[in-house]
Amino acid sequence: MIRTRRIAILIAGTALIAGAQAASADIRVRIGGSARIHVGGSVQVRAPRAHWVRRHTGVHIGGSIWVGGGYYRPFAQPPPPPPPAVDCNCGQTYYPPIAPAPVTYAVATVQAPAPPPLARFGLGAYLGGVAVDGQHEGKDVGLVGQFRLTRGLIAEAEIAKNELDNGARIDRRLMAGLQFELRPYSRLSPYLAGAIGTSQVEVGQAWQDQQALAEVGAGLRYRLSDRISLFGDFRVGQRQLSDQATAQPIDAATARIVPASDESYTRARLGGMITF
Repeated sequence: MIRTRRIAILIAGTALIAGAQAASADIRVRIGGSARIHVGGSVQVRAPRAHWVRRHTGVHIGGSIWVGGGYYRPFAQPPPPPPPAVDCNCGQTYYPPIAPAPVTYAVATVQAPAPPPLARFGLGAYLGGVAVDGQHEGKDVGLVGQFRLTRGLIAEAEIAKNELDNGARIDRRLMAGLQFELRPYSRLSPYLAGAIGTSQVEVGQAWQDQQALAEVGAGLRYRLSDRISLFGDFRVGQRQLSDQATAQPIDAATARIVPASDESYTRARLGGMITF
């Protein structure tokens, strides 16, 4: 009896389990739906629907939700459309070319300092030697005075005396001339010279005469300071007797040193000068 119950209970449990399995397999519930939101159109809402589908003993729940539509509100003014593209003819333009504005430059002119003024007056003395016709030689001494006419041109006056043959003949000269300095502002300046004058010739106590003379030469001037300078030059000249004085008799010794009608000479000077 007890065994029969156990078998009945087992059969009932098996049937119940089988029915439950058949119910879970035959009855299905499906819930479906969708929602859609579209910006830029209208808003639509579609209510969900439930579908009951009986498949054997199953239930199907289905449906969809769609939300569509849109709302537009301008937040700013839209930019203007770009200009239409045109062909560019870069060789020709409507407007004429614009020249750049002229630029003015200020140029600072730097002037060199003006050189100091040159001394206008000068006084000096010299010692030297003289030779007449290449035979009679002697000593020469003199005083000079100068006046500057222009930057390089100087007028000169000279008083001099020379002795020939150990004092047997004495010549006293008075001359005037010009000098032209080639570099007046330099410490060492070469110059050219020319002069004319007259000379008194004495030979002992027996003979005397006058001579006209002219000479040219060249020299150098060296400035020790603004006021003191040294000079040296060499000159070549020509003498000519202006009067043949033969009032007094002369002997043979005196006639040896009496100048001829024309005679040439050379002389050199070396001296110093103070300028102011």
